Amino acid sequence: MLKKIAIEKISQLAAVLMEKGTLLAPVKEVSGHNFAEIKDPKQVDLDFYNTIMSPKGAFFPHKEDFVKYKIGKPLSEVEPAVLNLKPAFLFGVRPCDVKSFEIMDIHFDAAGIIDPYWRFRREATTIFGYAYDLSQPVDSADFYNTLGIYAADPEGSDIFMVKKDKELLLKAITKKGENLLPELTVLKDGITADEKYFTEYVNKGKEYKTRFMTLDQEVVAKKLEDIFDNTDFWTKMSAACLSCGICTFVCPTCYCFDICDDTLFGKGTRRRVWDACMFTDFTLEASGHNPRTQVYQRLRQKICHKYSYHIRKYGVISCVGCGRCTRHCPVNIDIYSIVEAALKA
Repeated sequence: MLKKIAIEKISQLAAVLMEKGTLLAPVKEVSGHNFAEIKDPKQVDLDFYNTIMSPKGAFFPHKEDFVKYKIGKPLSEVEPAVLNLKPAFLFGVRPCDVKSFEIMDIHFDAAGIIDPYWRFRREATTIFGYAYDLSQPVDSADFYNTLGIYAADPEGSDIFMVKKDKELLLKAITKKGENLLPELTVLKDGITADEKYFTEYVNKGKEYKTRFMTLDQEVVAKKLEDIFDNTDFWTKMSAACLSCGICTFVCPTCYCFDICDDTLFGKGTRRRVWDACMFTDFTLEASGHNPRTQVYQRLRQKICHKYSYHIRKYGVISCVGCGRCTRHCPVNIDIYSIVEAALKA
């Protein structure tokens, strides 16, 4: 099932989706585009390469309350957070970010312990994937081809969108997408030429090349194990690192969090907040001991987690090659180059 709408009428589509639930879509900010809950349909802006922050916050918010309580009162009076979720629509997600949800699903919903907050949000959300503009040059930081992801890859999206001149083509990929498209009355039916264009565009996306290296996940996992104690290598790779954590916060597959209590005037809230293995106190123990006091140890942890530990535990690399960590690193540390150098070490 394929539908279409003029790009200039995207706000009309946004308005229809907002009537059905919560709309999360790219908006233009001072420093670039980011996903945000849309309050005004005219906010939606599809003229972007990729967002600064990944859209993982739609399912794994930066800050999330668990329970509210009163200090000194019994546990029976604790008030758990209630997720009164409306249907949600995550609109304009690039293929590499769509892939990241599948990787995060393994950790939050398929590893034996289910995170209900993640699961409920995932089940309530329809994902509108959005192909890269193949007429524009690829960003030099990207390497999603290395991870088997393509610029117009519809896999994982409920509805996939492709820009055609001044129109946007929308095709249902899953049953959820098939059920929703007919309800979006502002859309017009696509014609045979649109179907042909969509199919050709998806195929052409495989020719849109990012940086690429042949990467066997078993080989890279073993190699990182072999050089784990090569302090000279890791010290060199981390020499410029500031331990600022930007790479982990913009990453679509980083999922570390801390649980904290915020108390004031006898009332408290227990919540989880994003954390980062690059922070100096991430592994600080109650005894005062910290097993990762050196920058190289923390960078090694990040690289090995994505390209070794995650493979050993879940059978997949925890990276989608979106390039954000490199693009936004203040000292230009490049995870692709580190993995490449590790394979040659």
